[in-house]
Amino acid sequence: MAAKMNLCAQTGQLSCLSLSQIKRVDRISRQVQPAGHKQLHSFKSSRLWTSIKPESAKKTRRPRVCSSILEAQRSGAAPVTTPSKLPNFLETKNPAEDLIQYFETLPSSDDINGESSVSDSADRLFLWESVPKLAEKQTFSVYEMNEFDRDSPAFLEFSSQTVNRVDPRTGAHVHALGDQVQFTNKLYDGSLKLRLGITAGICLLMKNYPGMGTPEMKRQQYFIPDRYETLMTWYFGDFGHISGQGPFVNYQDTLMTITGGVGFFREARGVVRLHTVTPFKFFYTFTLTGIPQLPKHLTAEVVVPSEDAAAVPEAVACDPRFTLRNFSN
Repeated sequence: MAAKMNLCAQTGQLSCLSLSQIKRVDRISRQVQPAGHKQLHSFKSSRLWTSIKPESAKKTRRPRVCSSILEAQRSGAAPVTTPSKLPNFLETKNPAEDLIQYFETLPSSDDINGESSVSDSADRLFLWESVPKLAEKQTFSVYEMNEFDRDSPAFLEFSSQTVNRVDPRTGAHVHALGDQVQFTNKLYDGSLKLRLGITAGICLLMKNYPGMGTPEMKRQQYFIPDRYETLMTWYFGDFGHISGQGPFVNYQDTLMTITGGVGFFREARGVVRLHTVTPFKFFYTFTLTGIPQLPKHLTAEVVVPSEDAAAVPEAVACDPRFTLRNFSN
């Protein structure tokens, strides 16, 4: 039978074999020596086999797999799948804490240089897609501290008034529409025991309000009652970041809109309340929906805002036990 099959394959007269004969030849060929395998290979290369072979035997084009999300976006290929050792977040008490614990097992992003570092950071942020999000509101607070070691803020006198006004008593520039303030300060959790990262942003001065502010504020050095339009971002290490926009009035509390985020905060919606403690110390309270269950890193007991509130020395010194892993600096 094998000889007949081989002869037919060579002469092109494949119609001489019925489908049942082909199946029988295939079964017999699996039991014979390598020569039989060679004959089977010859048969499988024929046009008849091509026309009757099952779908599983047809060659399929495998998608190109990339090592990072960013590379996949550039090439259109499929990114790598989530590691199998990633916890099952649907069965854990607090999925966010489990993922942060998993991040602890990965190399620090500081150990990787160049473009791969960016790709690695992006991949980590996309792992938050596996963590369930909550529809109800959740609230947490953080501190922004200017510790005078980041050359911040930078006040730029861009006002283009007809006359560049100055205070007749002091000769100082009078704040006016067009002036800008760029800033970057340190970010701590509400307990002031954990360094979370940094803040960064730009404030465009809208108007100066002489005489506004509480008596306590007016006694503080460098206090000038202003209203700004602000774009800023809060960075939270492996949690990702939150971006916001809106009014910042330094002599009263204001609300800014959350415009977006990545990682833990990718689907965040809500507002953040800005409270000025001093010209160099601010207290923010986020009220958000669409984020995972808040972890202990963001829910510690809050220190009441005051002029004397300060981060613990270990957090200021960036002791690893008092910092969020891969925090921005």
